[in-house]
Amino acid sequence: MRYAEFKILNEAAKVGREYQHLEDLVFVNGSKGALKAANILDNLGTDSGDVAIKWDGNPTIYWGREPDGTFVLVGKNGWGRNKSSSPENLAGFIKNSGKGEDWREKFGNDMASIFNTVKSATPPNFRGYIYGDLLYHPGKPYASGEGAVEFTPNLVKYTVDTKSELGQRIAASQVGIVAHTTYESFGSKDSTPIKDVSNFNNKDVVVLGQTYVTHQPKVDTKQTEAIRKKATANAKVIDQFLAGQKGLSNPAQIIYTYMNHMTRTQQIKNVETGFFDWLATSKISKGQQARLAEMNKQNPKALPAIFGLVKTIMAVKDNIIDQLDSADADVKATTRGDKGGEGYVAQKDKIKLVPRARWQPN
Repeated sequence: MRYAEFKILNEAAKVGREYQHLEDLVFVNGSKGALKAANILDNLGTDSGDVAIKWDGNPTIYWGREPDGTFVLVGKNGWGRNKSSSPENLAGFIKNSGKGEDWREKFGNDMASIFNTVKSATPPNFRGYIYGDLLYHPGKPYASGEGAVEFTPNLVKYTVDTKSELGQRIAASQVGIVAHTTYESFGSKDSTPIKDVSNFNNKDVVVLGQTYVTHQPKVDTKQTEAIRKKATANAKVIDQFLAGQKGLSNPAQIIYTYMNHMTRTQQIKNVETGFFDWLATSKISKGQQARLAEMNKQNPKALPAIFGLVKTIMAVKDNIIDQLDSADADVKATTRGDKGGEGYVAQKDKIKLVPRARWQPN
């Protein structure tokens, strides 16, 4: 293995999150990441069985039972800090944390109101904790429409057909949660994806695990082959640039920050041309900015190749997302009135399929 390749692989774990955006593989793993992205796209065109809805829930909660069976429920900021074993303790911690923001009063009361309801659905013999996001609850309930129930936990509005099994369960419940992972102990950082949530449901609580798509999208293999050809032809310049130099060991982290900025400001369509304009106004040190400029001068084909691959991969990915959003399903999502939600997750490869051109993180 060449030094540049080794360094990219060694630094990759420091960039992004456990579940990466598909297009980010280009700068997280270099030319090999682009080739991997092309393979993932091809696989999605033949088997989408592990693709699940990326639920846009809010707020985050952790709930479960201690070794002695005591039930505990906390919000995101309480995890590892305040082991709330009663509605009163939970509300008190939320209201007395922070800087006394106005929203804490209602939020504390809302969380306290679900405590005993979620407790009733948590088996007495369960030990450990579950991490998830609320979809609806008494403080922000679902709405009943004509033949459907609707709820908007964050930015995405979900509409579920009441003729479906899920719609009937929601219509009879008080609290809805999407569960993600489990933990063995309170405050732990080591999680395991949750596989079966059936034991955590009752008439008042709907806990959803992975909700898989049922539509098989089509992928244009000519486009994925073009990705492979471009990645192979530019492998040397891409990998040399991402290997960095003294004083700038991880250019991928800076590109990652740039990509997130372009997503938040809804400028992702201009990703190929906006890097140095962003860099000049960013918090990146002047020394690192100078080194990036020098690296670009020495290797002028690298960034155009990286961002060109990013944009091409995004185009194929967005087409897949559009197909899935348009398919018939029991759960429909809209964002600010437009079709589609936060996107999907390819579980096997731990890849996020998010429509970054229209999805603006909250």
